[in-house]
Amino acid sequence: MHLLKFAITLSALISFNSTSVLAQTINLSDSLRHVLRSKPMPTAKLDSRNSFVTGSSAQIQGVKAGVAYKKVLSFGLGYNWLATDFTERKTYENVSYEAFLKLRYVAPFIEYSFYKKGPWEVAVPLQIGAGKSFWQIEKDGQKIKLNAGNVWLYEPIMTVEYKVLNLIGIGGGVGYRIMLKNNREIERQFTSPVYVIRARIIFDEVIKKLRPPKTD
Repeated sequence: MHLLKFAITLSALISFNSTSVLAQTINLSDSLRHVLRSKPMPTAKLDSRNSFVTGSSAQIQGVKAGVAYKKVLSFGLGYNWLATDFTERKTYENVSYEAFLKLRYVAPFIEYSFYKKGPWEVAVPLQIGAGKSFWQIEKDGQKIKLNAGNVWLYEPIMTVEYKVLNLIGIGGGVGYRIMLKNNREIERQFTSPVYVIRARIIFDEVIKKLRPPKTD
């Protein structure tokens, strides 16, 4: 209950801070209307988020693909999975096996860059996922799922990025993973703070720098 209250408070603060900044700079509805009139461009990226599972450090990795409008608004679909190994002994057909904890989910996402000034950019990525958690064992070369069940989750994050020479972006962010529906067959706590540290090459700007100047 305390974790849920903290998550709700954090989400509210993220929304409040975003709205406060927007109210001081631009009209949100007009801005989005203008952005959505622009030509959409395909976008894809690898995603890595650090968090905790029952107090132990855990990493969630993902692949995302979608469309982006003017480097301001992007949305699409992602596939995510637990990349850190957690093991436990499980009995299957009266035999003990080493089981690996799995969490896999598909998540529609949306990311809005609501503040850009100089080399600084602040964005709010949100995603809502649906998938399964389970223990996995290997028997006679076959992978078998134990205690499988459906999960639903919500992940709001706020990220800050600093652009170096407008070619490299360095930044990080914090947020929370809220399990809207847990798999009660697995006694592990997935609700957790989430933090990201990232560095990226801004390829379109690099291409502009490398492109030879036009001649008359």
